[in-house]
Amino acid sequence: MPSSYGIAIDPAHGQGPGCFMGVDVGGTFTDLVFCSADGELHCLKIPSTPSAPGSSTLVGVDEISAIAGSTSLRDIHHTHSNTLALNTLIERSGARLGMLVTEGFRDIFEIQRLAIPDPMRYDSRRPLPIIPRMSIREIPERLDSSGEVVRPLDADSVRAAAADLTAIGVQIIVICFLHSFRNPGHELAAKELLLRDYPGLVVECSSEIWPQAREFERATLTAINAYVRPRIESYVGELERGLRARGVMSSARGSRSNGGMELLSSMARRPAAALFSGPAAGVAGAAAAALDAGWKYADLMTLDVGGTSADIGVVRAGKPVLSSEEHIADFPILIPTVAVSAIGAGGGSIIWIDGTGSLKVGPRSVGSDPGPACYGDNPDALPALTDAFLLAGFLSQDHKLGDRLTLSLDSAIRALKRVGDRIGLSPGEVADGAIRITIAMMTAEATATLARRGVDAPEFRMVAYGGAGPLLAALLAEEIYIDTVLIPPIPGALSALGAARADIEGDFMRPIYRPLQDLRPGEIRDRYDELATQMSDWLSDEAIALPLVGSSARFFLEMRYDGQGFDVPVSVDQEAIEKEDKTELARLFHAAHQLEFGHSSQTARIWVKEMRSHVVGHVGERRWQRIVGSLESAPSRTRKIRLRGREWDVAVMSRGNLSEGQVVTGPVIVEQMDTTTLVPDGWTADIGAGGAMILRRGAAA
Repeated sequence: MPSSYGIAIDPAHGQGPGCFMGVDVGGTFTDLVFCSADGELHCLKIPSTPSAPGSSTLVGVDEISAIAGSTSLRDIHHTHSNTLALNTLIERSGARLGMLVTEGFRDIFEIQRLAIPDPMRYDSRRPLPIIPRMSIREIPERLDSSGEVVRPLDADSVRAAAADLTAIGVQIIVICFLHSFRNPGHELAAKELLLRDYPGLVVECSSEIWPQAREFERATLTAINAYVRPRIESYVGELERGLRARGVMSSARGSRSNGGMELLSSMARRPAAALFSGPAAGVAGAAAAALDAGWKYADLMTLDVGGTSADIGVVRAGKPVLSSEEHIADFPILIPTVAVSAIGAGGGSIIWIDGTGSLKVGPRSVGSDPGPACYGDNPDALPALTDAFLLAGFLSQDHKLGDRLTLSLDSAIRALKRVGDRIGLSPGEVADGAIRITIAMMTAEATATLARRGVDAPEFRMVAYGGAGPLLAALLAEEIYIDTVLIPPIPGALSALGAARADIEGDFMRPIYRPLQDLRPGEIRDRYDELATQMSDWLSDEAIALPLVGSSARFFLEMRYDGQGFDVPVSVDQEAIEKEDKTELARLFHAAHQLEFGHSSQTARIWVKEMRSHVVGHVGERRWQRIVGSLESAPSRTRKIRLRGREWDVAVMSRGNLSEGQVVTGPVIVEQMDTTTLVPDGWTADIGAGGAMILRRGAAA
């Protein structure tokens, strides 16, 4: 059995790429960070183009070329993150799919898990499947639970089903047969038949996407992968062609849901691994920013407030928390992802009145086009949270948003007045109420998210980023009793920077599904060797033209007590796997279960469900000497803001004028190109090493 995994490392390339670029395509802005060979880090914000998501990136590349020269981009290391796959799923705008299932299982998407999303609501319904029942065909075939053939595959039925489905306009056929995670033979044989008879057809097998038990979840993940694939392939193709036309010859990479990166060409084939691309890059960037600030092995809550949503994540001991139990639009996602919870409370979230006359914020968003009312002079524009920020004085029409958009206070007041007139509130009162509602929504979501992760909020610190995260961070921190908040040097583009600094990371699994005491000798070692080979091959492919400084891997056994409906990941090292000591493995599981749930059972039978691995190809540090364009300098001034039900005259400072070691006392507004930070009364802000700004509650007293 191999003792180490990864690819050969050339010591001459130990410092990582000296010139790099990161991109994050958001709902309102596309953020780009670019580090030149001389160590200058540039930050750009380009208005996003939802109808052509790669276009805004190419506009940004053109601007970078004007700054640095096109020749400097030829071999640049560049990584891209976005929410394109996620939005495609949420908006139900993906491909038309058909599906082949084992005979008798046509209703897999109708039955789901029987449970309804909200059992306390009479009108709660299970989510509509993305493959309707009329597009699912049953195929005579059967494997038993150990993967042995009970009934051979009926090839004629496969051909007939394909003829039916293609006749009704199906673009992609998904295959999910019972127990194919044990033995993919029938799925692969059916795929071979279809590709031979229908050369232009795309076929997805569940055993190739993620070979795990739980037929409904495996079928759902495979369907999601197929559903978003055409849009991602189109985006990747257009982006790569546009980059090459601009002289960028290096391989494009994309952010994965686990916080790492892979080749965009790989992601186009398996986009289910990148559903959380943008949010995951942000959490990974927040963890890196905390390390830059000297917070080693920090426990953190992350807050990313963009144009569409507010995303909340958790970092434990300096690493983003991964979960294989996440949901998107009520669909389960088995692939490990950075655990992020999102609510519709971003800068573009619409302020509206419901049927009872109550003020509401979100979840619908105005997006980047037409954007909040303050973006233009449309008299019928809908008011959004950014309009409330502007009227409250948190933002100013004298400070361009993203250094590009001039905000119109008159337009914001006009839109907020239309809402306020319906319930007898002034525009200022509507703005105050919308901000308070937003903080309350974030408080509820943060409390629930942290509780699910077993987190006691006062023991954690916060990292706030995104266009509006620093604006609301301290107000949210007060509600959940967090006393320290880190604002990174370029918070508005932290997801782009997180993408640029990501390592190559992948997740793999092999099924076991056997009681611990019934494991055959060498069974765990065999799964270990299979994973090691797969990881090494994958890492070699993904690291093309990007020399690594090293690689590392972690292995886990997913285990449970007999009768449990959930698993506990048990970390195992090479020694434990070599020995296959069942008593020691049981001890490790009991300890992990006790830590996770506060109890364990020494007498219950233990099942070993599968072996998982997480591999990292370390690219090396991507550092910069100075930041250009984000921390601009401007004279200090004052303006009125509305906060806590009263007006304040506060100082407005430029972040570029703040020096290391300086401390400012709230209330104060700190502006920079990519965001604005509010330091409320009762808080101080001090500038740490590397330009990090740390807000502390009660420090002034």
